[in-house]
Amino acid sequence: MNIQLWSVADYTKKDFFGTLTELARMGYTGVEFAGYFGISKEDMKKKLDELGLVAISSHVGYDGLKNNLEGEIEYLTYLGAKYIVCPGAEVRTVSEAKAIAPFFNEVGKKAKEAGLIFGYHNHDFEFVVDDGQYPLTVMFDNTDPELVKMQPDLYWVAYAGIDPIKYLADNLDRCPTIHLKQIKDMESKENVNAGSGVIDFKKAMEMAPNADFIYEQEQYNGTSMEEVERSINYFKGV
Repeated sequence: MNIQLWSVADYTKKDFFGTLTELARMGYTGVEFAGYFGISKEDMKKKLDELGLVAISSHVGYDGLKNNLEGEIEYLTYLGAKYIVCPGAEVRTVSEAKAIAPFFNEVGKKAKEAGLIFGYHNHDFEFVVDDGQYPLTVMFDNTDPELVKMQPDLYWVAYAGIDPIKYLADNLDRCPTIHLKQIKDMESKENVNAGSGVIDFKKAMEMAPNADFIYEQEQYNGTSMEEVERSINYFKGV
């Protein structure tokens, strides 16, 4: 199982390599970055190789894509990553979705030329209906499916009131990566560890055997490291 490092951001900002060491000990096999903390690509690759961790992906914000795409691509290709993903952007209206689509196509084209796959990670706000449509759907309808992939976050899909398993099934061909983030129930909408909620992760994983799954958690009952360890132990039994 891969892990989005934002899940343990309170630890990575204090001791990045120490946190990676603990995650590898728990049994995580790959990481999706949420920043590199000034660590050179050479030092990062050396540590990942030492720990047997794969650099599967990185979340790169809109400004980073706009102002430093070449640098981001260079860093990730050096690490041998497969994906570069935008973790969210102003896609709150149909007009915003249409306006940003050409830029995402351009990013996707440059990423593909470098051997990377570009994707967009949703939250709930892109599912707020505008002009009778989901802005997220409009954005994807106006981008090339060969250049701009989906990274559905199952928690945020559920949070928006949409069945995450059905959403995944309807869009499976465009989802090379999937964020496994758990929701406790539709009343509290609390984000909990992998085994403590209502989204059927086992079914999601069976539906998409060729996808790369990435675990993420942003709310905790205990410390973030305790929670992600509970989650990897859950996945070991799935």
